[in-house]
Amino acid sequence: MENQEGKVNVKQIVRRSVYGALVLVTRQVLLQIIGFATINVLLARVLPVSLLGTFNIANYVLSFFTFFSDIGLGAALIQKKDALLREDVTTTFTIQEILATIITISVWFAAPYFSANYKLGVMGMWLIRTLAIAFILSSLKSIPAVLLERELKFQPLVIVDTLESVIFNVALVVLVFSHFGLLAFIIASLLRSVIGTIAIYILAPWQVGFGFSKKSYSKMLSFGIPFQVNSLLALLKDNLVDLIIAGMVGSTGVGFITWAQSWALKPLDFLNILITVTFPAYARMQDDKVLLKKALERSIFITTALIYPALFGLAAIIPKIVLYIVSSKWQPALPLFYLFCLSSLWATLSTTFTNTLNAVGKVKTTLKLMVMWTALTWILTPILTLKFGMIGVALTSAIISFTSVATIIAIKRVINVEVFKSIWEPFTASFLMAGTVYLISSYFVTNLFTLIVVIILGVLIYLGLMIVLAKNKVLEEVKTFRNALV
Repeated sequence: MENQEGKVNVKQIVRRSVYGALVLVTRQVLLQIIGFATINVLLARVLPVSLLGTFNIANYVLSFFTFFSDIGLGAALIQKKDALLREDVTTTFTIQEILATIITISVWFAAPYFSANYKLGVMGMWLIRTLAIAFILSSLKSIPAVLLERELKFQPLVIVDTLESVIFNVALVVLVFSHFGLLAFIIASLLRSVIGTIAIYILAPWQVGFGFSKKSYSKMLSFGIPFQVNSLLALLKDNLVDLIIAGMVGSTGVGFITWAQSWALKPLDFLNILITVTFPAYARMQDDKVLLKKALERSIFITTALIYPALFGLAAIIPKIVLYIVSSKWQPALPLFYLFCLSSLWATLSTTFTNTLNAVGKVKTTLKLMVMWTALTWILTPILTLKFGMIGVALTSAIISFTSVATIIAIKRVINVEVFKSIWEPFTASFLMAGTVYLISSYFVTNLFTLIVVIILGVLIYLGLMIVLAKNKVLEEVKTFRNALV
């Protein structure tokens, strides 16, 4: 993406970013249809809440350990301004695989302790061990994935992710309905990792190599360590807290919490796509603040235009979804869902801004923000969970979300982005649409068919409002996406 003089090719970055976003959105739609519907709808209807909670607790355990398999070198490879050297890549791969091996062995021997502590049983212990094996297999994908992301080439990643999702969910459904219980999750997780690892090396071959360069390691570590300290604090803020909360509310409580989080955080999946695309793109633009400001404002508009209507719309009809699509046994999770929605509303902005700050090298700023969020999480979560039970977890998340205003202050010190100007149309249109859908659904929705009709009506109302409020912006983005496909 640089010309012969070493200058950034802006047009190519924009085109690859837009095309990459389109590819990733396509992937996400497929994965949502396959994945989210499988676990949070289909299996949620037939499996006990406690069994899904057990699977999530096992994932909490693995997430805590696997964090230590990376020290930010992958992100440093993506963010690096200069061309990558072979020694940069082999150094990163060698370190990551050493750490991954240590983590896998540690989890294997620690699994009986966690199984006993959280009352997961023998199958829960083997689930944790299987996830550890799946992890070390998946770690082999890291370098091919990083190299593709750096060049904004997302098509192979989309194919691999989709293949993994299909394998995991098809195997899971077949095995669950064959009465395999937790063993279904064990087999499906292992199949996903094996096939995904093989697939990425077929689609994006990389000559595996081991080695260590002190020069490369030191240079990448200057970015990687602050970046990974942010991740460490996120680990302490989220995953470690999850493990503690699991001991307080049990597998059933974890089941309700994770179900509510899955639905409330689902609209943010598009944000994850945008971050994947914009992190390397913004890193290439970091020396041109005018261009970066324009790109950031456009990404905020696009993000909120897609996330806010999904978030507000879900809030309006989630009771009917539980009643007519999932199962009434999940109704105790609805208060948690609404509190998590508030967190998602703020996260749409805060995550975008922290990603931008990291992309331009301001990792120390995001580190300070993460320290604040971690401290608040550790102070409030135990207190509110002891007082209110599982709802205290969601209440903590909602309260802390308001501190995200600090990210707006931080980004404005670097880029004079106009936040309100970029979000007011999507917010207004989403709010009005949700209010209308809620009133209509209260009187009109009596079965699955009428629920679908109201959802379609909500989409049409939102599109109409956006044409009225932001016609020029919408047409400009449509034109940009169209040009990216030419």
